[in-house]
Amino acid sequence: MPVAYGLETFKDRTHERAEVMARLSDPRARMTAIIGRRGIGKSALAAKVAEQLASGGAGGGRAWAGIVNVSSRTSGISLERIYHDCARLPGPGVTEDLLEVWTSQRGTPDKVAQLFSALSGGPYLILLDNFEDRLDDRGELCDPELSDFFEVFFRTQHGARILMTTQVPLALPPELRRYQARLYLDQGLPVPDAVELLCELDADGETDIVRASRQDLERAVRRVYGVPRALELIAGALSEDYLTLPTLDEVLDTFVERGDVIAYLAQDRFQRLDAESRLVLEVLAAFGRPASRDAVSWVLGPLAPDVDVPAALARLASHGRMVTVDRARRMFALHPMDADFIYGELPRDGLLGYRSLNRRVAGWYARQKPVRDQWRSVEDVQLHRYEFAHRIRAEDYEPAAVVLDEIDYFLTWRGSVGAARDMHQQLSGRLDDDETRLAHLVGFSVALLVGGPHRQAAQVLAEAAGLAERLDDQPRLAQALFALGDTHRQLNQLDEAIGPLRRAVELEDRLGDPERLLRALMSLSLTYSYRGEVREALEVADTMRVRALELSIDLGRAQANDSAACAYLASGDWSRALAMADAAIALYEEVGVTEALGYVHNVQGVAFLGLGDVERAEAEFLQANTDGAAVGSPRTEGICLYNLAWAHWTVGRYADALTAAARSKAAFERAAATGTEVADNMARAARAMLAGETDETARHLRAAAEKSKGNADFVPPAWLLAEAERLVAERLATGSAD
Repeated sequence: MPVAYGLETFKDRTHERAEVMARLSDPRARMTAIIGRRGIGKSALAAKVAEQLASGGAGGGRAWAGIVNVSSRTSGISLERIYHDCARLPGPGVTEDLLEVWTSQRGTPDKVAQLFSALSGGPYLILLDNFEDRLDDRGELCDPELSDFFEVFFRTQHGARILMTTQVPLALPPELRRYQARLYLDQGLPVPDAVELLCELDADGETDIVRASRQDLERAVRRVYGVPRALELIAGALSEDYLTLPTLDEVLDTFVERGDVIAYLAQDRFQRLDAESRLVLEVLAAFGRPASRDAVSWVLGPLAPDVDVPAALARLASHGRMVTVDRARRMFALHPMDADFIYGELPRDGLLGYRSLNRRVAGWYARQKPVRDQWRSVEDVQLHRYEFAHRIRAEDYEPAAVVLDEIDYFLTWRGSVGAARDMHQQLSGRLDDDETRLAHLVGFSVALLVGGPHRQAAQVLAEAAGLAERLDDQPRLAQALFALGDTHRQLNQLDEAIGPLRRAVELEDRLGDPERLLRALMSLSLTYSYRGEVREALEVADTMRVRALELSIDLGRAQANDSAACAYLASGDWSRALAMADAAIALYEEVGVTEALGYVHNVQGVAFLGLGDVERAEAEFLQANTDGAAVGSPRTEGICLYNLAWAHWTVGRYADALTAAARSKAAFERAAATGTEVADNMARAARAMLAGETDETARHLRAAAEKSKGNADFVPPAWLLAEAERLVAERLATGSAD
């Protein structure tokens, strides 16, 4: 029977188990090898499969006659051990005969042939666990007796099958490879399973793992790529270190430096490599993602010109999968955990230190990235983002800021505002050059403006505008003024918004950047709509449309229609609002700009409510919420969820209204944007309505209406006020009747 290690905490691996079962049932596959890095869960998977087979769960109507487990971690793997364990499978009489054969003077091939002759029934399963201990780094057997064992195993007919777990694939002659099936176990556990395992490892609550937040637990398992043994080591480091009493964060931060971790997870095979192969691994570790042969060669070129990179990569790929190969793309990669360990051993400075290697990797991506005219979607600036990441790892913050300045505006307005914001946060407080810092502050503020939190955007903008004035940088000043005005708009400070936006429009018109001009005009139009100045809002939208048509800018036409839709919404012209919103959505989708879709679907939802079509309104609000979440805009989510709450209210679904309003409040809190009180009052109104408290319901509806004034994206406050009056009048009428 197999060892039971890992079965109590084994997590599903449903797909992998099914694959192993299918290969064991295939008569052509005499041996199935589960191959993967140390700690990935190979032994537990094999043990679970063997347990399933032993309990009759083989599938396909196949009953296994016997199972043996031989592991290098218990009794050791040798021909003697395998022979004696397998000799017990056929039954007592045959066992005695086989033991006599073993003690005879026959040669090893003859003894093994007799064993397999006795195993002609079956089927029998031979589980060889941790078999890499009997192989060299090329996958060649170190034991002549085991070589004889496999020679006979593959070349004679019998009823035995081998299930092997190993870090290094067994090297077989070409004519025998067809009898071997390989399953590469390269991925750790899925996040939910890994979190469950981590909590089970602290069942008594000694290390506070079970009391950690779900977010912290998911971060922990992602940090170690869901590798089961790594999760066990995290729990062990927390429970067994009574000297420093580390927290979960501290263990994760020092994970690749801890001797108790490296001893169990780091691939000791890497230490036995020749100098050239080791250098190539260090470059792959610096890349941290699949890299081509040309990329590795270019990085190492001036640093180690004598290294034969193609030959070294070939050795690493063929010697026990020390690197994995994507043949279709001709790319080479390390397992992420191996990359972490190798990278963690690099010195900071020096010709082959991590700063030098990252500079070279960044240089490679800089050579490959497409020019601005070729950008169509955020995927087209992925190489810029790689370059930025390696500039940061090289601690070259000014060059990293220059790269970000190329793409942050594009990322922000193409639906990846969260990425732009995170990249700017990595630069905060690290820039000394004033011009570079100004570019960073302006880009950061725009990202905060779109993705929140808006109050932080206002703080950053104050610094940016002052620095731009001091440096007399007109383009940056125009950007800062636009962002400042739009921040005031979104904070519902409409009088303060008009001045900066008008000045931003004048500057952008003079500077000649049509995309930035149209963006500033759009914010100005929306501000007029929020103020209820519909005529002015439509005039600005018409100006946008004319400019966009003159310059053949489809995005500008989409923005013009979007602005007009909001103006018509503010005026209560529901049909025109819908028509303009439809046109805006079509153009936004055509040009691949997803950032604004949530707002436009929200406009459609309010318009459908105005027309009395609640079902279609709810569908639009749900779509708007999906769009907002997709681009990382909690403000969008907050607005459409608030409106969804009101849609539920209009058809008497007060419990649903309460749920949507609570979600809206949470979204506004994430954005640190105005709207939190609006959503909170809607939730309180729904709660009071469910409790039958009419006066409280009306009070909170009035408060929500008051707080939502000045934002045309919310359902009209008049609707809430009318509902409050209706409820009070109904209560009074009922009281009079009584």
